[in-house]
Formats: sequence, C-alpha cells, structure tokens
Amino acid sequence: MSDRIRRRDEVLLRAAFIVSSGGDWIFRFALPALVLRLTGSAISTALTYAVEFVPYVVIGLFSGVVADRADRRRLMIRCDVASAVIVTGIGALCLAHASVGPVMAAAFLLGCVRPFSFPAFQGFLTERVALERRAAMNAWLQAADGTLSMVGPVAGVAVVALLGPTVASLANAVSFTLSAALISGTAVLAAGRRGRLPLRAWCRSLGADSVAGLRVVVKNRGLLWATALLTLSNFSFPAVTANLIYIVAGPDGRLSASLAVVSAAQGLGAVLGAAAAPALLRRFSAGALMQSAMGAMAVALLLPAVRIDVGALTVSWFLAGASTSLFIVPWRTYRQGAVDAAYLGRVVGLQRAVPFAAVPLGAVSGGLLLTEFGAPALFAGAAAVQFLVWLGTRFSPLGSASSPTAPDTREVVEPTVERPAPATPRISPPRDTERVAVIDPVDMRTQHEDSA
Repeated sequence: MSDRIRRRDEVLLRAAFIVSSGGDWIFRFALPALVLRLTGSAISTALTYAVEFVPYVVIGLFSGVVADRADRRRLMIRCDVASAVIVTGIGALCLAHASVGPVMAAAFLLGCVRPFSFPAFQGFLTERVALERRAAMNAWLQAADGTLSMVGPVAGVAVVALLGPTVASLANAVSFTLSAALISGTAVLAAGRRGRLPLRAWCRSLGADSVAGLRVVVKNRGLLWATALLTLSNFSFPAVTANLIYIVAGPDGRLSASLAVVSAAQGLGAVLGAAAAPALLRRFSAGALMQSAMGAMAVALLLPAVRIDVGALTVSWFLAGASTSLFIVPWRTYRQGAVDAAYLGRVVGLQRAVPFAAVPLGAVSGGLLLTEFGAPALFAGAAAVQFLVWLGTRFSPLGSASSPTAPDTREVVEPTVERPAPATPRISPPRDTERVAVIDPVDMRTQHEDSA
C-alpha cells in the first residue's frame, strides 16, 4: 500500500472516530437519564447499562468470525447505517413518551449491531496503518476519546437537560451517518475483499472458525490471562460507572454540572495517559505499563470509599481515565502485533464477549450494593476486585508482555470492481504455543463500545 493512500485512509479513520464518538458521548447521558426519569430507580438505570452489553456476550462469540470473513470496510459501513436507524428509533420513542420497556428493547437491538463493528475496525486498522505507526495511532485514538470525554459530558448534560433525550438520540444518529460516509471514502484493498459464500456455508463455518479463534487465545498465555483478568476487572469500574448518574444526580434524576465535571476529569486523565503512553512504551515494556495501570485503577476506586463527594469523585475519575489509557494503548499494540491479521477479528470479538459477560452482572450487583449499603461500600468492593486484577497482572505472563515487531508487507490493489472470490478453506490456528506468526502485525473504535 502506498504511503499516500495509507495516510489518507488514516485521516478518514480518525475523522470517522471523532464524529461517531462525539455523538456517542451525548447519547451516553440520554439513555440512562431517560430511564432514571421514567423509573426513579438506581437498579433500573444500572439495568439499562447492562442490557446494552448482553448482546456482546452471545453475538461477540462469532462476530469476530464475521469480521474476518466479510469485507471489513463494507461491514463497518453497514453497522453504522443500521445503528443510525436504531438510534433514530430511540429518539422517536422519547418523542412519543414511550414506557421503559420499548426503550430498553431498542437499546438491546443497538447492542446486537455494535459487536460486529469493533473487531472489523481492529482488523481494518491493521490493513491501513503501518506497523511502526500503530502505537501512535492507538494513542491518538485513546487521546481523542479522552478529549471528547472532557467536552462530551458538558455537551451531553446540556443537550439532555435543555433539549431532552430526543435531540441527543438524533445527534448520535447523525454521527453514525457521517461515520459511514467517511469510511466509504477509504480505498478498497484486494486483501480486504471477501468471497460471498452461501448463507449455509457461512453458518457451517461459524463454529469451527470460532473454535480456531479460541485456540489462538488459549495457546498464547498473554492473551489468555488478559481475557481472564479483563473479565474480573469488569466487576469493578463498570459496576461503578453504571451507577454514576444515580450517585451524582440522586433518585430524582436531576443532572447537574457536577456530573459533567466528574466525567470531564476522566477525559482529561485519558488524554494525558494516552499522550504519555507511546513515550513510555519506548522505555518500558507493555507488561510493565499494564500492571502499573491496573494498580492505579485500584487506588482510584478506593478514594471515594474513604470520602464520597464531588472532589473525591473528580480525582478518582481522573486517575481512572489515565490508568485506562495507560493500559489500553500497550494492550492493543501488543495484541495487534501478537495475532495474525487473519485471526484478529475473532480474537478481538472473543476478548470482548467473555469480559463483557461480567458487565451486566457487575452493573446490577453494583446497583443492589448501592441501594442496600451506600456508595462507599460500592467503591470499596470495586477497589478490592481491582486489587485482585492488579495481582493477576503483576504475576501472570501478561505482566512480562512486550510489543512484537515485524515487517509490514501488504500491497494495495487499485481496481475498485469487487469480484467474488472462491470459497476459502477454514483456517486452523498456528501451533506456536506462545505467539502467533505475524503476517501483518499491528483495539471502538472504543466509543460505540467500552474498551477491552
């Protein structure tokens, strides 16, 4: 692929990420705020957060196979278009003053679409970004998300409080539409074209190909430990995040500037952490950064357990944002280099599906803990779980992981006429027990989804 095409596609990917994440940050406050106003219940609000993640658990198990077999570019465009339609429907439900049931059903439907987009984006990134630029690209994406998380809460609270959830939903629908348009402007690669297999053949291959992705994870101890530790970690910070609006706004659901300040602090921390990550990766191993980030997250969650007020929450969320970036950038860079591009979609899908299985349970459990024992008990429990995650990272193979390097050899093919290719045989995972052979080494889009 020529450097000019790479640079152009990288710019388009960055722009698509910015517009879609900006809309998401507004919508992120619209849905739980709407449910809180309808029910006045912390548990119902946390359940809304959980419902969005349920599809990831089931669909995520095979969404990566689809991302590896389908044309990733076309798949992302279709996911964005479908998401725009669903979010528009949520706006219509808000306008019609619908009950909480249809709203949750629409949120669930949106969750059924998003699991396909993220693994496709990760595989697409390996095609368009050169190896030596991937750490910088991951850091840029994380920093951009952090910047939006500073501006987004202010815009989100303002839009939801002043204009209502309907406008917030429509804004997110527009962002999905613009994202689809930007991705459609990227080049078509011969390596990115996939043959159009009959539906029956697709269905038959899902099981075997999903197992192949599982074998890749099992045979690489770093990937295996990361999957287990991320699953445990989703019982900590997501459990608190799911209940943040209730903690700050109270049972009446009145959004205040405090919520924007706390969330913006997380964004500032994420920006600074992402900005520092590439330089730190040149001095320290990926494993050292990841274990330090997990420890910092445990400290961040412990602070509000000692003192629960806006100041403590602001400091806690700042540290959480910084530690998240300092984990995500080295983790994604390590995974992009350790996994063959042909397997990356299913590995990403699997490593989101399994950890996300803990999110609904963690969110609802957090709501129950908050209701019965109060916010300090919720934060203390989350900090204890995160401490265990730090121990696991410190003493597991993940703690000694490093970012592999290899030459990037993919060439671009300029013709844009898409022709079906012959059916490809099922891929069996490599036999290397510690790392996968790299063909084109290098994770939501993070926004439309939580990072894994």
